[in-house]
Amino acid sequence: METDIAWQQELERRARIYEDIEAGGRFEGVMTTLDYAGMTVLTLVLVVGFWIWGA
Repeated sequence: METDIAWQQELERRARIYEDIEAGGRFEGVMTTLDYAGMTVLTLVLVVGFWIWGA
């Protein structure tokens, strides 16, 4: 029974945190266009590099 109450309190705490984040309009960790572009460039460099190395 104690575990259920503690878990319910934890869920309520997490819900409040997510509501605060949503209300504030701040989303830490959200990837930007620059992040996606960097990942794309890095992927292309790796693919081309391994292709040249294997040729």
